[in-house]
Amino acid sequence: MAYIAVGGIATLLAIAGAILPGLPTTPFLLVALWAFARSSERLLGWLDRVPLLREAMAEARRFEERRAIRREIKFTAVAVAWGSVLFTAVASDFSKPLLIGIVAAAATAGTIAMICIPTDR
Repeated sequence: MAYIAVGGIATLLAIAGAILPGLPTTPFLLVALWAFARSSERLLGWLDRVPLLREAMAEARRFEERRAIRREIKFTAVAVAWGSVLFTAVASDFSKPLLIGIVAAAATAGTIAMICIPTDR
């Protein structure tokens, strides 16, 4: 039951990531795949049929198989992460340094992850 809850929350975050700029989709999808693989074949199959997640599912499956991320995906992830920092800074009129710092820390973590994960050729 805990795996289903984790998978459900990760799926909701993945769907939000497919809609909202700055929120990643694929990492949440990987968590959902992991959780549903251990708990529910039906929910695992359902993920494959969600149209909004189709492209991210292809990338998640590629990552599962090859343990690598395509260069274009890495570039997009890093660009969106740092674009979110810029957007947050401008939208807050640079008056919320703590918020900007949190978003920048998340962007830094994402950038480090993209550097550490092998690039698929």
